Amino acid sequence: MEFDALATALAIIKKDWSVLSSRIHTAEHDIVTNHKHLNLRLHYPALRDAQATVEELVRTIALYLTHFSLPRKQVEAVYATQETMKTAFERHQAISRLEQEARSLFIRARKSSQRTGEAGELLLYLLTEWLLDAPQIIAKMSLKTNAQMPVYGSDGIHVRFDAKTNRLVLFSGEAKLHSDITKAIASAVTSIKTGLSREKMQHEIELVQRHIDFSGLNETARTALLRYLDPFDEAYNNRLEVVTCLIGFDFTGYAGRSPNELEDFDINFKTSATAKLREVGPIFAEALTDAGLTNQRVELFLFPVPSVSVLRDLFQNQIGWTRD
Repeated sequence: MEFDALATALAIIKKDWSVLSSRIHTAEHDIVTNHKHLNLRLHYPALRDAQATVEELVRTIALYLTHFSLPRKQVEAVYATQETMKTAFERHQAISRLEQEARSLFIRARKSSQRTGEAGELLLYLLTEWLLDAPQIIAKMSLKTNAQMPVYGSDGIHVRFDAKTNRLVLFSGEAKLHSDITKAIASAVTSIKTGLSREKMQHEIELVQRHIDFSGLNETARTALLRYLDPFDEAYNNRLEVVTCLIGFDFTGYAGRSPNELEDFDINFKTSATAKLREVGPIFAEALTDAGLTNQRVELFLFPVPSVSVLRDLFQNQIGWTRD
């Protein structure tokens, strides 16, 4: 019954992310590699008149910064009080305060880690919740500004529960935005290997154990989930660990089209993007194998953009991050 409660609770906190399909398109393909646990996914900003709608994408994903950055319990508590507020202005104020806190938290966390305010982590969060059907269980961003609590490891922790097998899938994420895809792959694989070390994985599990009260799950569901993290419980043996990885990179396939090609640009773009995936998929697979990660399950989201630098700048401007 505990596991049934977990399945129900996770279904309740999942959201319908299908609205993102107008901003993030998918290129279907049949490409596989010799790494049997690597799944390749290809996504890109929606195209309009042969142009990537990057600005529209940035404005859209920034709307989800609150859900990504703040504990689910905190966000849901504000939503729950909306009906008790007397005026529309009060309701607007409450939501605005959440948004301001999320933006401030995101910026402070990125500055403390000396990383740029890239959109990669937020994109990976959305793709994992939307396409892998796995809600974020711990908002690590809300922990990263606490100087007394070192928070390293993956960019996010998500879970999915398979009610047919009573199996829990624990997703840990790595997002890399780099103009050079070769360097992005090398950096991603290094981060994945480091994050999967015994010390780092134990740290991730401890974060969930300590902060699960803020997950938005009810007590019965939390108890069931924690059983999968307890080595003295049989459920521990029925947990899978999967790495999600987003690699955003500069892609020349957006440029150089003649006016005569505009009518078929979408088709031609998918063809060239798929060709790029066919090229880099085996490279990523080989890098995983060379790193000793032959048996590691990995969901790779390849995300070509016209310019990573422009994407990053647009995102920083959108959330109000001015460079010092």
